[in-house]
Amino acid sequence: METGILVCGLNGAGKSTFGKALAEKLKFHFIDNEDLYFPKTDKNYLFANPRTREEAKSLLLHDIVHYKSFVFSSVKGDYGTEVYSLFQYAILIEVPKDIRMQRVKNRSYEKFGDRMEPGGDLYEREKSFFDMVKNRKENTVEEWIQCLKCPIIRIDGTKSIEENIEFVLREMK
Repeated sequence: METGILVCGLNGAGKSTFGKALAEKLKFHFIDNEDLYFPKTDKNYLFANPRTREEAKSLLLHDIVHYKSFVFSSVKGDYGTEVYSLFQYAILIEVPKDIRMQRVKNRSYEKFGDRMEPGGDLYEREKSFFDMVKNRKENTVEEWIQCLKCPIIRIDGTKSIEENIEFVLREMK
């Protein structure tokens, strides 16, 4: 049986980490929205040369058709109704803003180190990203997810991945 699962939530919620673990558990293909938008063409900066929204959507649809059963992680899966209908479940990861912000900063520091500090070549770019994350409306995903027709499973992103996977699998039965 073909199954599409969307894992969504704000930046720092743990979508990619949870989505990868869930896909592995289910033996589904994992698709990360960041990989659709940002090809790994510049080893010095992972977010160089972004693709257009249409290019990302085309890659997503290709993967969905090719792999059939998939877990897709994205802040929102807002690629239009033709994609919405391919989700049998949506998992919304909820995490308090202060924890999400710390996770985002920690992740950037792990990837870029001193390059993101004042005076570093990525300082301005990362600062802009942090500001965007900080200023994003807290209910942006909550408002969007209401357009989906599939069941929505809410999880607490401060709990362990294993605990959340067990909860999701029970909810999907």
